[in-house]
Amino acid sequence: MGGSSATLAGLYLHKSDRNTHGRRGRSFIVLFMKNISPTEKSICVTSENGVQLNLCTSSRLDTAIKSQIDQSENIPSNKKITIPSAIELTSFKKEVKSILIEASDDDFVISRDRFSTHDSVGSTTHIPVHKLSTSYLVITTLPVSPWKSQLAVAAIEDSTNISVTFKMNKPFHIDGITYYNNDIFNFSIDRFETYEIAHIADLTGTVIHSSVPIAAFSGNDCNKLENMGACDHLIEQLPPIVSLDKTYIVPPNSNDRDTLIRITAIENTNLTVNISGRSQTVTLKSLESHNTKMSSTQTCTVDSPNAIIVTSFGLISKTSKLGDPSMTIVPGIRQYLDYYKIVVPTGYIYNYVSVMILEDSKHAFRINGTTISSYNIVFDENVTVGNTTFNVRSIKVTKGELTASAVNGERFGLMFAGVRDYESYGFSGNSVLL
Repeated sequence: MGGSSATLAGLYLHKSDRNTHGRRGRSFIVLFMKNISPTEKSICVTSENGVQLNLCTSSRLDTAIKSQIDQSENIPSNKKITIPSAIELTSFKKEVKSILIEASDDDFVISRDRFSTHDSVGSTTHIPVHKLSTSYLVITTLPVSPWKSQLAVAAIEDSTNISVTFKMNKPFHIDGITYYNNDIFNFSIDRFETYEIAHIADLTGTVIHSSVPIAAFSGNDCNKLENMGACDHLIEQLPPIVSLDKTYIVPPNSNDRDTLIRITAIENTNLTVNISGRSQTVTLKSLESHNTKMSSTQTCTVDSPNAIIVTSFGLISKTSKLGDPSMTIVPGIRQYLDYYKIVVPTGYIYNYVSVMILEDSKHAFRINGTTISSYNIVFDENVTVGNTTFNVRSIKVTKGELTASAVNGERFGLMFAGVRDYESYGFSGNSVLL
């Protein structure tokens, strides 16, 4: 951790600047990366006070697709919007397949891409346009054949120049040219245009740079982790490198699901990983990753003097058919918010929210304005970062609209997860600096 523990506490406890909202905003870019089959795609928008919502696509998009997406309506609280599967990206092809969401007030946006007959789902929270930037670090997993790792970008301005510097252990071809590790692929796209890259190798550590801010995404079309269960679609909208944190608390998954944790460095760093009291010092060079694993009864803290990105991958249960791979970028402690409003998806046997909050504020935490029943708490542990103690709880919640807040105004981190047989989802409440 950079600086003293007192400095950490000061950064975390400062409650001013309440007009910053992390992943809440009024304008978003959404895209759907290639999946393994035509899927049920949807966007869920939540708003605190009701908004006028507009969805629009490029004038060059096929009219049959465009007519199913473009719309304008008033949303009193939340809305699920079904998106045609034809909007899915094609690898190595410039397409006009991004969706612009604009609203009259702050929103929270989640997209889901579900293959119901295969019990596979990918979901991500979206970053508002005003938080986008020009540098991103790609996170994927090592694909199991025949699946692939993926990255994708969408432009918000014409003549956007993009360079992708590959980190990979196998070469591949783009437009007849062979690219090796550390090679740079340059291209240009216009507003609403998208471009996706897919590979049989893990692309973690690949860096995306652009001449103006863009939206960037990565994951896998489908993947099986640790040779367990079936494959699931993995996708996350990437936070800009300038918005990454240095200190993270990773909650466990429930239902006896282990969690794989990938820690990726932006620059050379010596960091500390602590899993339920067992500490390890890890040295990483720029763009290198460290992988570790914890059980459903453990918590992990990661503390670095330099910015890092931490990704949580849930696995299938060791004792039942519940779950499969899920991918969630973990919020850093300086990315915590004081209020969240989301919709918990339907169709899952169990849904959970994990909350990371200062220990002396745990009893101030509320879901839908009410205190937390001990009956719904499936995990509860305190962890210490520097001289600051946080409480980590996983709480069983029901489908539908959910608000989370603390009556004393304290900020806290949230991560959501849900499971059914051979399927799971995961997303975070925020993963960008305020």
